[in-house]
Formats: sequence, C-alpha cells, structure tokens
Amino acid sequence: MPTLTFHQYDRCIHLKEGTELLRIPYMDHTVPLKFGCCKGHCGTCAIKIIAGGHNLSPKTKEEEATLSRLHLDSHRLACQCSLRGDVVIE
Repeated sequence: MPTLTFHQYDRCIHLKEGTELLRIPYMDHTVPLKFGCCKGHCGTCAIKIIAGGHNLSPKTKEEEATLSRLHLDSHRLACQCSLRGDVVIE
C-alpha cells in the first residue's frame, strides 16, 4: 500500500494504489489538502513534491499549462494526479 507523507505535518497516510488525491479529503477530513476548481485550472491544490514524484500519474495537459503559468516547476496539482507508490509532499 503506497504511503503519502505530509512532510511539514509529520503525518503519513496509507492509501490504495491508484487513489486520486482529490478523493483523499472525502476519506479523511483531517487531511491538509485544499481544492478549488478541481479541473487543473486554478492552482489552488498545488502541492510541492519532495520525493517520489515519479510515483504519481503523468501530468495532464491542463496541469502542465497551469503549473507553467504559475511557475511551479517542483509542484503537482493534487486534483490531477493519483498515487502509484510512496510520495512525500511539503
């Protein structure tokens, strides 16, 4: 079972492989993820990847465009990715 680690909160959660990060707050309302449009356009859900970025699903075109526009090179949009292995975020 993959682990998503929230580095700044010193918190880890174990999730089923393939879990969309967008769904996590519905499973556990204490998870510190915030969402806006949920379509990859607004950037509200940008998360900084510390380790394991390769364990997230590939970036969508919408995500690439938004991250580029916001100059967030080391980030992902939580609404656009799913977990494939262990990941550490800020």
